[in-house]
Amino acid sequence: MATALSSPTAPQERITTVDVLRGFALFGILYAHMIMWYTAGPLPQELMTHFQDIFSGVAFGVYGVLVMAKFFSIFSFLFGLSFYIQINSLAKRGDNVALRFGWRLALLGVVGITHHALWRGDILSIYVPLGFLLIFARHLSNKALLILGAVLVLNLPTKFIELIALLRTGKADFIGGDYATEATAYYHFVKDSGFIDMLLGNLAALPTKIDYQLTSGRLWITFGFFLFGMLVGRLGWFERADSDAIAKRVFKRSWQLLLLCVVLGAAIGGAAVALGANMQEKSWAYWCSEYVIDAFNAAFTVFYICGIALLMHKPRWARRLAPLADIGKMALTSYLMQTLFGLLLFYQVGLALFLKTSPGLNALLCFGLFAVQVLFARWWLSRFNYGPLEWLWRSATFFKWQPMVKA
Repeated sequence: MATALSSPTAPQERITTVDVLRGFALFGILYAHMIMWYTAGPLPQELMTHFQDIFSGVAFGVYGVLVMAKFFSIFSFLFGLSFYIQINSLAKRGDNVALRFGWRLALLGVVGITHHALWRGDILSIYVPLGFLLIFARHLSNKALLILGAVLVLNLPTKFIELIALLRTGKADFIGGDYATEATAYYHFVKDSGFIDMLLGNLAALPTKIDYQLTSGRLWITFGFFLFGMLVGRLGWFERADSDAIAKRVFKRSWQLLLLCVVLGAAIGGAAVALGANMQEKSWAYWCSEYVIDAFNAAFTVFYICGIALLMHKPRWARRLAPLADIGKMALTSYLMQTLFGLLLFYQVGLALFLKTSPGLNALLCFGLFAVQVLFARWWLSRFNYGPLEWLWRSATFFKWQPMVKA
């Protein structure tokens, strides 16, 4: 959700690289939500048996391996990176960093709560409180940022708590819940709720979202990538002359870790089968496999970030990826526009296509909708300096109308 990277000394191609990364993340976020009918909660497992065509199978396969839990992490990394750029800019102009950025976050919080009322999958309401923690974390040393970021990105706090629960109860589940009941209730909520019921139900579900953030560890992972982004901004990796060499080294380590996770995952799965362990019971096999999956997702996130950065050093690929930069410059507007698409397509406030389309068809719709967003962003930015919501956010931050129309 952060604004585009901007620095008086930053080369233009580095700015474009970060905007392309943000646009790339927006596509993955849209894909993850679209194939599941833009739902943001558990659905009864038996519903999935109705969608066993090959296209839906491919759509779910792409989601599970290439998309799930990776693109929100890229967005989190970029939020932390932009945070550093913004506080550095505020400090240079003699502004009060804590007050100004705190006010900026408060404005984003209003947007986030409003967005959550419309759709409970909103991430802004999670970013804002974590963003306030960044104001204090900016004083940490580079080494502290690296260590703490790694601990959180690998989801170690959740794994430690789950290990305690596993030793005490035999299940790696420290916040219990009735999944079947919750899934049935959410299914009827999406299927039957009108506009007012949707607003009230989503607001009432805020504690449930917090529980999910804690039980899944996504809260810690998000903040960990915030810290990594801030560290990369502090080190100036996107501005250094040797940025290509740095990206190559980190890229190599990321795919090596990916391969290691695949091997470990296969070994754990084989051992679970041999010993008759049931993953659904959240036993030791579940705990080990989830640990490997978190490491796999973290490595894949870094793989994506470094891969895009390396491609942007190649002129041909830079031209191919350039359209992503336009939508990346309008990240907040584009993110909320995606929710509007989802609500109008799948919920009772719109066409009510929930479960009437297959995940395979939803994946195709995702490509079409994202293409529309890219074209709209290019058209808009050819006439205006900011996206509409970015302009309002920036103007309210500095209590001054920003120049909107291009000269």
